Amino acid sequence: MDATYLRALASRCHRSSRNCSDLFAKEEFRRLATELEATAQELEGPAKFDAAADTWRRSRPSRGYEGDH
Repeated sequence: MDATYLRALASRCHRSSRNCSDLFAKEEFRRLATELEATAQELEGPAKFDAAADTWRRSRPSRGYEGDH
């Protein structure tokens, strides 16, 4: 399972909770959506963070130390 699939399922659960008239089912859909989002975050968390940090490091020019003028 990949994070994209889990996020799609979470989105469907959110939508179902909005359209549901049964209060118990509505809460279960919300709970499932939260769990699916958390699992997706766990799957891509470190890799996504590392990729974002690497992009930031590459785009920022090296300035050296403040006293090296």
